[in-house]
Amino acid sequence: MSSIFFDEFYRQFTWFDSVFTPVVKSCSSEFFFDGFEYKLISISTNMNVLSQNETFFVTKIKINAKNDVYIRISQEAINVILDKVLGKNNRRFDLTEVTELEARIITAFNDSLYEALAPNFEIEAHRRYSEILHLTYFIKSEVSDTAAKFIISVPREILIPKEAEPSEPRFTDDDFINSLAEVNFLLGTTTFPVSDIKKLDVGDIVVFENSNSSEMTLICNNIVQKFQVKPNVKIIEPYDTSGGDNMENNTSNNLWDSIQVDMSAEFDKVKVTLGELKSIEEGLIVDLCSVYDNKVSLKVGGKIIASGELVIINDRFGVRIEKVNDSSSAPEGENSSEQSEAGQNDSQTEDFDYSDFEVENPA
Repeated sequence: MSSIFFDEFYRQFTWFDSVFTPVVKSCSSEFFFDGFEYKLISISTNMNVLSQNETFFVTKIKINAKNDVYIRISQEAINVILDKVLGKNNRRFDLTEVTELEARIITAFNDSLYEALAPNFEIEAHRRYSEILHLTYFIKSEVSDTAAKFIISVPREILIPKEAEPSEPRFTDDDFINSLAEVNFLLGTTTFPVSDIKKLDVGDIVVFENSNSSEMTLICNNIVQKFQVKPNVKIIEPYDTSGGDNMENNTSNNLWDSIQVDMSAEFDKVKVTLGELKSIEEGLIVDLCSVYDNKVSLKVGGKIIASGELVIINDRFGVRIEKVNDSSSAPEGENSSEQSEAGQNDSQTEDFDYSDFEVENPA
């Protein structure tokens, strides 16, 4: 919808409402009677959507030699006012049959409203303003079930809106320090030939070369942030990476088997306290001992191919595989912590299809 708020006006909506609405109410009460409710519903630069299928009584007020302000009261809004002031009757106001006296009364009200709003405008005598801003109100009274429109149209440049001063917060960070939030922790990445991925088996250990046992990456919505952690000494393995992992290092003459693909390791969604997230934001070294007990997923191209327990080897994160998914595994997010013995055996022996991995053609 093209007439919806511009970002800056959306942020300043409270200012418009707090400055203009009391003036409108006060002017209405002085000119007519108390009891009218005014609600600011839109700040827009598109007049067509706001006035579609409506008939308005328009008052044009010249503010300098080149510009005007317009106050538009819909026919239905005038009926709402008349029902309140004169009492409900069978005669409905019709703009096509407006009398001179009625026109003068409505114009006088619009002029009075402009004079009350004028202190909020900064007008240069000979400047032509290009963009018009329309403030649309609903007017309603206790004697009418109808909410009708009236619109104040002013050059955007003569308004000097100010963002509302924030009130004192009712809560502090400490009020939520123990509340939980779901996040992902990325441990690291490495590259693997497809041939080795096809031979992954329970008990194998995969070491992630692009990792550091004292660092993780937080992923929460669109936030990606590295942070320092205290390594858990309980998961340190006496293991020499120079000899590779437990898988055989056979050389394959198959082009596709020799292609290297990226593999990542990350915890499934885990819950941490906002206190821990605050520590991460402040750059403190975080103790996440409880997180280390969670299962780690190995992913290739966003697909979970295996899962297992976290280990630390020579200051790198690694994963001791406890489950290998086959090519017909359930979609990501349907991982189960329990699996039948038969299912484990199937997953260990089934090879991956080449279609599991999307790779670019060699140059």
